[in-house]
Amino acid sequence: MTDTDVRVPSEEVVDPPTNWKMVGSGLAFPLFFVIMFCLCYVSAFHSPMPNQAPIVVVGPASVTASLIEGIEATSGDKFDLVATENSADAISRIDNRDAIGAVEIGDTVTAHIATGAGASTVSVVSSLAHSVAEQTGQQVTVIDSAPVTARDSSTVGLFYFLIVCTLGGYLTITVLSQVAPRMRLREQYSILAGAAILTPLIAFGITSIFMHAFGASVGQILQLLGISMLYTFTVGAVSILLNRLLGQAAIFAVLTVLVFINFPSSGGAIPVSFLPGFWQHIHSFWLGSAAMEPIRSVIYFGGNGAGPHLLVLGIWLVAALGLTGLLASRQSKKTAAQ
Repeated sequence: MTDTDVRVPSEEVVDPPTNWKMVGSGLAFPLFFVIMFCLCYVSAFHSPMPNQAPIVVVGPASVTASLIEGIEATSGDKFDLVATENSADAISRIDNRDAIGAVEIGDTVTAHIATGAGASTVSVVSSLAHSVAEQTGQQVTVIDSAPVTARDSSTVGLFYFLIVCTLGGYLTITVLSQVAPRMRLREQYSILAGAAILTPLIAFGITSIFMHAFGASVGQILQLLGISMLYTFTVGAVSILLNRLLGQAAIFAVLTVLVFINFPSSGGAIPVSFLPGFWQHIHSFWLGSAAMEPIRSVIYFGGNGAGPHLLVLGIWLVAALGLTGLLASRQSKKTAAQ
């Protein structure tokens, strides 16, 4: 027998026991995602209907008073009706985004709509005008104060654009927190600034292939890109803050703030006047709506009404930068004292 005939029994490879505690911790994430998605998206979108939707009724006071009284008696809290005798005043309210439309009583019943405010608003204002026309025996004329292009008939193109900008902001920071967890704050902001510039440019370029740039002018496009770049950077800044504050658990907070609450309350998929009261309240101060409403105003309403929302967006950015700087300063002092 030669040495080569001598075989040493190999040791059997045994898989290590399953760490069920770690498995349970890992499965908490998909469970969290399912629960939050159902709670936020279904609660916001399950039954879109007017909820204190502002509509102007135009005509002589002797006519509009009884008409409004009748509508309110049958519609409950669906509408927030305002009367005026001046059609120019009604159109101004629509253009300034203080109303979703107007019903004017004259020789005919005129439905003043704003398609750029959302397809749902058009349907409601038109239906209300036809209901009034049935009572008066008149015809309905429709005037669109904020028309959209044929390629954007659903009016949700800007919402998808907002989603992409959001993903570009927070995914950039999520990746950096995984591949370079000790990266300096200045370096994170530098990379984020690049992502905030590139993401809207790429997203708008691809979107325009299908939407034909929403029919916007060069000036409108530049304003849109400026707002979306500011928004994308702010999203990333919020992500940096949450990562520094919560560490590995930050993904739960990031998704809650930037996805589960952000998109349903933005007014992009469903106009804010069709959301339940809770989501209308969130819309008034949340990050997504602070970008969604200005870019909608820029494209469809000449920028009217964008100012207050941009102020909210600025507050989010300043708060994120300030709190992150405070955390970094405290960490530096703690490290120096050790």
